[in-house]
Amino acid sequence: MESTLTVGEPTRRPGGRTAEVTRRVNDAVLKLLVDGGIDACTFAAVAERAGVERSTLYRRYGDRWEMMIDAIIGYSADEAAAVSLGSFREDLRFVLDRMAEILATPLGPAVWAVGAALRAGAAPEHRVRFWESRVPQILPIVEEAKSRGELSADLDAEEVFAFAMGAVHFRMLVIGERIDSKRIDQIVDDVCRLYCKRHSSVEVEPPIPATEKQ
Repeated sequence: MESTLTVGEPTRRPGGRTAEVTRRVNDAVLKLLVDGGIDACTFAAVAERAGVERSTLYRRYGDRWEMMIDAIIGYSADEAAAVSLGSFREDLRFVLDRMAEILATPLGPAVWAVGAALRAGAAPEHRVRFWESRVPQILPIVEEAKSRGELSADLDAEEVFAFAMGAVHFRMLVIGERIDSKRIDQIVDDVCRLYCKRHSSVEVEPPIPATEKQ
């Protein structure tokens, strides 16, 4: 039985035939990962499901791991793209909320399975790329926050990424907790408390007019 996960619905994007083939291949990869796991995601199965020649996949990808990672990166980039909402707090909340939504779908366990297999040495040449692909989701909002003076100019975006998104992954994968808006707010508060610049809240009283001193 096929999963009911909706990924890559047929929407027209710029790029012509190449973009269309990419969309079909990525859709096929993601659905195979959900339905049958890593073992089901072979060149033959993807080609059949995407309606493309196997030779097309051979020309595009060095191996099936590259094909799986490309599909996951493409989907995550589309669904959790960072946008500027005017403050680091709101930007971070948006990214974490969208990521939690993705991980809560049937695709979530498939993404974790691919990550775990890479970490265990399944395809060492792809491990770094898979994890580093997550950084661009938060890098733009970190840079925007630096430009607004909310974060220190020398702050490492990857450090913020590990703290914020690591908390979501830990609670969902290790604890098995379903992340809601209240939990997202708590994680955002923790990140801001640790990394955001603190502005003095001490108000300086205005000087007393000379006439009132008399």
